[in-house]
Amino acid sequence: MTKIVEALKDIIQQELSGRLTIKDALDSSLSWEAYFGNGKLHFATSTLGQRERLIYLTRCHHPDFNLSEFAMGQSDYQFICHQWKSGKLSLQQTRQLAVTCTQEAFIHIMSIGNAEMEFNLDAHLDTLILSASVQQIITPVKQLIWQWQKIRPYISSPFVRVYLSNIDSLYQLLWQQLQSTKAIEVYQSALTQNLCLYGIANQLNIDVQELSHLLIPLVRNRSAQISSYGEKQDKERFLIACIDDSQTVQNSVKLTLEAQGYEVMSLLKPAQAMIKLTRSHPMLILMDITMPDINGYELCQILRKSPNLKNVPILMLSSRDGMFDRLKAKMVGANDYMTKPFTSTELVNLVNKYVSQALVNV
Repeated sequence: MTKIVEALKDIIQQELSGRLTIKDALDSSLSWEAYFGNGKLHFATSTLGQRERLIYLTRCHHPDFNLSEFAMGQSDYQFICHQWKSGKLSLQQTRQLAVTCTQEAFIHIMSIGNAEMEFNLDAHLDTLILSASVQQIITPVKQLIWQWQKIRPYISSPFVRVYLSNIDSLYQLLWQQLQSTKAIEVYQSALTQNLCLYGIANQLNIDVQELSHLLIPLVRNRSAQISSYGEKQDKERFLIACIDDSQTVQNSVKLTLEAQGYEVMSLLKPAQAMIKLTRSHPMLILMDITMPDINGYELCQILRKSPNLKNVPILMLSSRDGMFDRLKAKMVGANDYMTKPFTSTELVNLVNKYVSQALVNV
């Protein structure tokens, strides 16, 4: 492990040309690269997630920039140069964008401190659009480097992915700051798509550092878990069906369970549920009791007579909390009963319980 500051001093003093690769010890999937010519900086970038990072940087600093032509397999530097050569960016705009990308990369490079590094003397950029001293790049962002040094023990970089394990904690935290249910739903939706922080910040139109500071309390109390960019969750998403004529309940169930990695099928009309359930065969069915056309008791009896659905666990949702209602639900074939209003944690715990049982019986 070498101090990054010392490595940079050597490059500057010896006026080296080539590519410095800095490996992030907290995320084995991530490295940063800085290109030099005679000790001057030409460009710096990440080895992964370049498109998400460039979208974020252009949204913040170059809002008129269009990334729709960013091709698969193309590097951010190649794309920037192509925009200049095709006349879509002036040379001044191109240099400004290169400075923005390089400065932001060095915020994270300098926040690492000590790292494994290698210098390749043979690596170079085909097109040169920037030549700046390291001091010119670093000096304007020293405050941001210091801030990321404080963030790194909890969130190593804007490339980490967030997995929420406690929706209630998120709601409580956001309510203190936003005081708006609609705004909280927007945040919750963005935070449940397995995006990296750059992607989440793009959706919420906020600064990635602001987002990181927001998430740190959740990471510290383990309500949110962090995984590396390369550990994107590709596991099977189990289907949960929710039959309820209340759009509010449907939205709450969908946001809560999708945050846990489930896929949710929302059914507002119970009369149409039978056909859709037979086709999709969910892992678990959540069902309201009081609904138009056909109530939950009647629908539960019908489902229990279906060869394809008779063994699928059914969880009744109801505002009624009487012993008779619970007994009737059990008599018609429901596996469990939950009284409204219920918390996100209660819902998740019960759903996890029956999904786990179903997997054991497969």
